[in-house]
Amino acid sequence: MRFAIDGLVLRESNTGENDKLLLILTASKGKIWVKAKGGRSIKNSKSALCRAFTYGEFELYDKNGTNFLSGGAPSNTFFAYKTDLEGYALATYICEICEEITGEEQDSEDVLRATLNAFYAIEKKLFPLPLIKAAYEIFAACVSGFAPELSLCSDCSKEMLNESGIFSLDVMNGGVLCKECLEKRNITPDLPDVDQFATKTILLPLDSSALMAMKYCSEAKVNRLFNFSITDQNSMNFFSKAAEIYLLNHLERGFNTLNFYKSVKD
Repeated sequence: MRFAIDGLVLRESNTGENDKLLLILTASKGKIWVKAKGGRSIKNSKSALCRAFTYGEFELYDKNGTNFLSGGAPSNTFFAYKTDLEGYALATYICEICEEITGEEQDSEDVLRATLNAFYAIEKKLFPLPLIKAAYEIFAACVSGFAPELSLCSDCSKEMLNESGIFSLDVMNGGVLCKECLEKRNITPDLPDVDQFATKTILLPLDSSALMAMKYCSEAKVNRLFNFSITDQNSMNFFSKAAEIYLLNHLERGFNTLNFYKSVKD
């Protein structure tokens, strides 16, 4: 059976003497594995489709349950020259998140669109990289079924969106705690080690700007996911740390690509 489908190459690996194995994210079929015969040769007409971060139309045929690449055309090869190492490192992290939160034969249109929009924003430098990273992390958490409840204090149900000062994100319970409830618990927010998945209560400091950013990302339409700003650096730091730790703990795993991004960033 032959068919054509649009998709984004999340991962490429060498196989055989001159072939490649591609992991492609599609809107309607989720993740699919595709074998590209001769895909490692620059003389092969299909080689342009056999690179990570390439979006395009893939012409495939199925043989004994394996998809083979027969042709197609790239629409956009993101980061082809890798001139911005920090942006490239962030894209690799986003790809690994994307691979984690999607499956085979699964509607992945929103994830595909969000990932393409993130790549475009990184490549064109439309928004600060920490904002793109944190917004995508909150989006990924929500897609995975871990959307936080940020409007009300999870203890006393106080409206939180007009609160000022410093309060806390309750990571494992997916809620937020007001200052008064924190005082009643006699708890001071701290920044835990992110490898301690689901082993204790994790409370992270937030201010009103960071809270609003998290709420925006958890509710925004895909095409508007990155369309906001945080002007205060402390608020950005709160938002960035909270988004990362929230996702890692709910997925219960770390990412080598995140370590790579941090090493490049630092």
